[in-house]
Amino acid sequence: MIRSSFVGMMTSATAALTALVALIAAPGGTGTASAFYMPGVKPLTFQDGDEVPMKVNAMTSIHTQLPKDYYRLPFCVPEGGPTMASENLGEFLTGNKIQNSPYTINMLKETYCQILCQIKLSKVEARNLRMHIRYGYHNNWIIDNIPSAAIGLTEAGQRQKHYAGGFPVGFVDAGSGDLRDAYVYNHVNINVDYHRPTTGEDGYRVVGFAVEPMSIAHAFLGGYEWDGTSSDGYTKSLATCTAGTHMSRDDINANQIVQENEKIIYTYDVIWNESEVAWSSRWDVYLNEDHLVPAQVHWYSITNSILVVLFLSLLIISILVRNLRRDIAGYNAMAALADEEKDEDIDESGWKLVHADVFRPPQNMTMMYCVFVGSGLQLGVAGFFSIVLSAMGFLNPARRGSLMIATLILYMLCGVVSGYVSSRLYKSFRGRAWQTCTLLTATTFPGVCFGLFVFFNIILAFKHSVGSVPFLDVLIVAAMWCCVSIPLVFLGAYYGYKAESITYPTVTSTIARAIPDPGLLLNPYLAIALAGMVPFAAAYVELFFIMTSLWMDQYYYVFGFTFIVYIILLLTCAEVTVLLCYYQLCAENHRWWWFSFLTSGSTAVYMFLYSIFWFKSLEPSKIFTTYLLYFGYMFLISFGLFLTTGAVGAISCFWFTRKIFGSIKVD
Repeated sequence: MIRSSFVGMMTSATAALTALVALIAAPGGTGTASAFYMPGVKPLTFQDGDEVPMKVNAMTSIHTQLPKDYYRLPFCVPEGGPTMASENLGEFLTGNKIQNSPYTINMLKETYCQILCQIKLSKVEARNLRMHIRYGYHNNWIIDNIPSAAIGLTEAGQRQKHYAGGFPVGFVDAGSGDLRDAYVYNHVNINVDYHRPTTGEDGYRVVGFAVEPMSIAHAFLGGYEWDGTSSDGYTKSLATCTAGTHMSRDDINANQIVQENEKIIYTYDVIWNESEVAWSSRWDVYLNEDHLVPAQVHWYSITNSILVVLFLSLLIISILVRNLRRDIAGYNAMAALADEEKDEDIDESGWKLVHADVFRPPQNMTMMYCVFVGSGLQLGVAGFFSIVLSAMGFLNPARRGSLMIATLILYMLCGVVSGYVSSRLYKSFRGRAWQTCTLLTATTFPGVCFGLFVFFNIILAFKHSVGSVPFLDVLIVAAMWCCVSIPLVFLGAYYGYKAESITYPTVTSTIARAIPDPGLLLNPYLAIALAGMVPFAAAYVELFFIMTSLWMDQYYYVFGFTFIVYIILLLTCAEVTVLLCYYQLCAENHRWWWFSFLTSGSTAVYMFLYSIFWFKSLEPSKIFTTYLLYFGYMFLISFGLFLTTGAVGAISCFWFTRKIFGSIKVD
């Protein structure tokens, strides 16, 4: 019975993995985002000469992790001042601040060195601009809902496009020997790709957008001095530009330095290029970074993970199932002997000896155990559906903030799961403070998240960062938690307490059995410390890409691979925990409740340690807030992973223990 159950479980897991890999490897599903992308908005069609609005988003820097308002720096301002574009809650929570811009772009109309404005830098403005350039801030512009790619030069002098993270505000010329000199990119070549619809519809659609920034110390012909306000300056010719010719890096004689009282003239070119890329496929090059990261890297990650799972599955089938079959047969044969034959037989040993204690409630923090298991399953189920929706294309970058909103909504709806599971466990432990248990289930993890979120939000507000969420949106998040999430947890708890109590196959004795010294190899603390290495090893390659997306402003959209790695991670946690739990029971250690949770939950510890080593990849600034934000949010992510993997290990061991003790005859 137990052998067939285990073999069936392993066969189902292997079949599921095979089906998932086949889905990813199917034609059109090579692991790139194009296989899953679904257009998020209705396409806009422009006629010849129509205005194509360009918007600006918040400036970002991977070195500070503090997004800043675009118009915080001395840039040209649109007539009438900047106005906010309509934004959803997810955009606010992710630090987006989209506003209009002063740039005028018309469909198919080429523009040559158009003067935008002139700004004379004050001492404060020069210092502020210089500081943002040194911190590596990037501009993030948007045309027709697609972000700007950056066109730059490689070390070999070749032009290269980078499709994530925008383009830099300026640069520091280290070759000059004076690191204090900063130069601003005051001229941009705006390259827009357009496509003619093949459906017979008249007009053109924007399918690509890239910016080539340049730093040019502009000067007017004839030594004309402009005050920056009179209309005459817009009609004067620049000595640094050639009429009717787009600006090239070869035409630059001197860069625009940033210093006090310096007059900076901002100019731009608009270049239109016809493209064969269809509107529905325009995001593909952004999502796969023009194949900068080959799909083989993700396949290596998947192969590595599947090998780990197959190894553990074979280990469980060959060792655990074989031992269990022998143990169960021996215990049942002994139970069939007569009393006098039992006295002459060998004394019992092994995991059957703890049958009267194995289902004893946890000795320490019984209520928190139920809270953690319920919260972990809530996170696990919400994460599962978020990844599935992303892999299907319903949540994509074309809908900014959609992933954040969907994750919040799914997490709240899954509150029913956490309330139900924690209440059923707590009832089986004969707990009486069910109101306290339910309240802790509804508030422990969300409370930690919301508390840190508000704390970081206050710090970001003092830093004048657009990453600080407006007070009204903070109230909306609080209302969603208090008015939706908490009631759903109580609803699940109501049905959990109303349901039949969980029954156990053995009777728990009044006095707990003493636990013998396990020795070094079976020491539970050593097992807990080392067990998390195996699930972490199964997912660490894909974790690198996820970390890059989170902290380096890169697009991550290979959610098909993420889904497979997620399933593999949970399977690995379950298998490792069941195996180690069996050996603890054989060592007559009946305190397996917290052991099973901490064993698989230790994966989160390795993830947090990995994030410490990975932090240097950001080349972080010396701003304390950067360290606070990074390690604060990585702590939250690791805590969530701890609850999720811990709950999977606990539920797996719970099923395993009930199964094996229900298969033997106990007096």
